[in-house]
Amino acid sequence: MTVTSSTAQDALAAGTVVRCWHYIHGENHGLRKAIVLGPFSEHDRNCYRVWFYTLGPASFDTNTVSHAFRNEIEHLGTVEDMSERTLAKVVRGIGEFPGSSLAKIRAATAGQRLRNLRLARKR
Repeated sequence: MTVTSSTAQDALAAGTVVRCWHYIHGENHGLRKAIVLGPFSEHDRNCYRVWFYTLGPASFDTNTVSHAFRNEIEHLGTVEDMSERTLAKVVRGIGEFPGSSLAKIRAATAGQRLRNLRLARKR
């Protein structure tokens, strides 16, 4: 009998771009792109808080932030793979949403790096 456990490699870091199911009040609204904001609970690394960034600013009220289980998530990339313009919108969209500071810092850092590269090329 083989016992498998969740390792740090299986864990998704804040700022990871994923595709997962979007549910509103138990009704499936299809697969959508999302950004992992962090684990849903400190003790359970099987469930993540995700923000469906294409649907608007991060909020529980508008159902743009939800949770997703690890086995339902398809890894697409990271925020570092996004364009400068998209990263600026992501940073504004996350705003001051509780528990999202790591994802916001990662997006802001990547956006600033791309901005610096763009401005350096103009010189």
